[in-house]
Amino acid sequence: MAGAPLLSFGAITGVTAYAMSSYAIGGWVERSAVLVFNTWYLLSLGRAYWFRFRGEPARQREWMTRAVAILLGIATTRPAMGVFFATSARTHLGPNQFFGIAFWIGFSINAVISELWLHSKRRAQLHNLGIAETGPQLKSCTRG
Repeated sequence: MAGAPLLSFGAITGVTAYAMSSYAIGGWVERSAVLVFNTWYLLSLGRAYWFRFRGEPARQREWMTRAVAILLGIATTRPAMGVFFATSARTHLGPNQFFGIAFWIGFSINAVISELWLHSKRRAQLHNLGIAETGPQLKSCTRG
């Protein structure tokens, strides 16, 4: 039952992220990134729990992958912030100006990559089952 504590602690983490966003160094841009991706994180956890409850482990894994990817977005913001800090002498941007942008970059990269991976995996499974879309079928036009 390793999934239940992970879902419980994940929910606590998500709820506290809302409270922590009340003081955002990057202002409304940072706060909007936290609100959007934290909501997506909590919805992903909720869907994972729902599919766990229904006994659909494959779907639970898919939604947990989304949730974990968003959590990893926190780590991805760090290199983006590092680039902004390293270039601040040239750009003259301060932390209050680039923190929000770094948050959007970090979370977006992970969300997009995880979705691409999940969809490519699903397409591969459909292809192996022979259900993959083959595109529009061209019918020959013959007059008879």
